[in-house]
This record gives sequence, C-alpha cells and structure tokens, in this order.
Amino acid sequence: MRHRYSCIILIFFLFSGSIMISQEEKGVLNNSSIAFTIPEKDLLPESIAYDSLKNEFYIGSTRKGKIIKVSKDGSKKVFITPKKEGLWMIIGMEIDSKRRHLWVCSSGGDNLEGYTLKDDKEGRPAGVFKFDLNTGKLINKYILDIPGEIHFFNDIVINKNGDAYITHMFSEHALYTIPKEQDQLTKVFSSTTIKYPNGITFSGDESQIFIAHAEGVSVYNIKNRKTLALEVPEHIKISKRESIDGLYYYKNSLIGIQPDSKTVQQFKLNKTGSKILSAKPLEVNHPMMNNPTTGEIIKDKFYYVANAQFGSFNKDGSLFSSDKLYEVCILKLPLQHHQSKNEHYE
Repeated sequence: MRHRYSCIILIFFLFSGSIMISQEEKGVLNNSSIAFTIPEKDLLPESIAYDSLKNEFYIGSTRKGKIIKVSKDGSKKVFITPKKEGLWMIIGMEIDSKRRHLWVCSSGGDNLEGYTLKDDKEGRPAGVFKFDLNTGKLINKYILDIPGEIHFFNDIVINKNGDAYITHMFSEHALYTIPKEQDQLTKVFSSTTIKYPNGITFSGDESQIFIAHAEGVSVYNIKNRKTLALEVPEHIKISKRESIDGLYYYKNSLIGIQPDSKTVQQFKLNKTGSKILSAKPLEVNHPMMNNPTTGEIIKDKFYYVANAQFGSFNKDGSLFSSDKLYEVCILKLPLQHHQSKNEHYE
C-alpha cells in the first residue's frame, strides 16, 4: 500500500472515528476506531500501559528506548527519556496504579538506535525496571547480563498483592517473578515445551497464569506450580504463524492479538480455564495494522498498538525513511460478553 493512499485513510479515520469495511469481504472485519495517534513515526512501539487512577496511557519505544505519556486531554510528553538508567528496547509494560509503579521489560536488540552488541559474541542483556509513576524516578532494576547468554524479558503482569510475573525467552524459555516482599528476581520455572513465551495474563481470581507462546497457550497454576497446555479445538489456530503476542483475560475468555495474521480474537474458556470452547474474531486486517502487538482492557474496550512497524528496515539495517513510515496508531475495540444464561461449560 502506498503511503499517500494510507494518509487519505488516516485523515478519513480522524474525522469519522471509524471506517467500516463490508464484512462480506474475505478476510476483513473492522470494528476498531482510532483512539489516538502519536506523530513520532520512528518509535516502533511494542507496548502500551494504562494508569486507571489518572486516565493516562504510556507508550514504550523499541527504537528510542523511551516512554511517552499520553494524558487524558490528549497531550503527549516524554515520561522516561531515551535509555534512562540503562534501558534498552522497551518491551512489555504494566502499571500498578495503587502503588504508583510503572514496570518495564527492557531488552537489547537491533531495533534500538545505536545498539552494537552481537548475540553470538557479547550475548544480549535484559532487565525489569520499576519506576515511580508520579516522578519517573527509578525505584529498582533487576538485570540479567551474562556474557554469551541471550536474554529477553517479554511481557509482565502484576497481581493485586503487587507481585510481578515476567516471561523470558532465548537462552532459556522461562517464567520469572519479583515478589513484592522479597523484591528480587526469581525464576519460577524454565521449559522445553513452552517455546518463546510472550503475552501473559492472570485468570479472574489470579490463581492461574495464561502464557502465550509459539506453540499455543499454557496455563500455570500458582498454588500447585503445575503447567499444562490449554486445550484447543483442532479448527482454532493459535500456534506458529497464528501465535499470540498480547494476551488478556476478559470475563471468562481470553483476548489475543495475532500479529502475523493481523487479527484480534476472543477465545471463550470453559469454567476451569483449561480449555478453549470457541473463538470469535473481533478485528481482522484493519487498514492501520502493521504488526499489532499489545493492548489494555479498559472497562469493556480494548486499546491496542496497531502498527509497531518492526519490519521497517532496509537490507543494510537502516530504518525506512520517514515517507515510508506511519504515525503510531492506537486503536480502540469494543468488547462484548457473549455468554448466554444457558451456556454449558465443559
């Protein structure tokens, strides 16, 4: 798609709020509208976080290693400056509004401006950073930086007690935690079957953790420390090319972003959360999608990064010129609870 044409689409969006393409058209289902945009085209954003207390969004940049705050009046400013306190690419983020903490997964990688380390020589560093949400000052950071080892903290969730759980990939495929009381990085488990763990979300009662990875979704029981693969009907595809990036629990279902297929789906769960019963596409091939990644559920709306633009590099490793990049677009998608009163749970 040519850039000039995409600008026309964007202008239409901004005036109309949404664009509806016939659902009869094959492979297209557009229910999202633009929530807001950020004019800085070369952010290459992976993550979004939401402060429910002040109604503010935070957008993390893999390219700049910085975080932008979007206030409720729509104004935007840099909240965490580039590479502050040793930050690398900004990957997953989560806000603990109650304790006023901004948690950030950060990892080395070629998206980051000026990054020169080579995985096969120096390894790759990664860390979890905890910032004061009111001041932006660093509270603590938890780093894995071992020569020859390739580390990557991917996504993070915080429970009501203030305990953090983080997915990790590459040198090992693992789940880590930072308990509030101990305040230190601890490995929960490593796995050979959970490959490239990515999106992570708690069940409604926070007794289980759903972990998206290259082979599907696994469920970790916090009490008995057992991990099982989520049962999936054969016709529902959530692995390999259809694997999920951002993953979110919503009213006994999972909302999953599938970047390669440019799809947001809702997966209805059985009562115990051990099996997917059905899948409902919510968004497919939206015109603004270019590597959708992660989101936030706010009441009954899903806000998500539509265009991370991770493939926007030339063969020599340089970023595309500005005329081939797009403004950062955050889409808003209404969610519905599809459970009927007489629905049977397996």
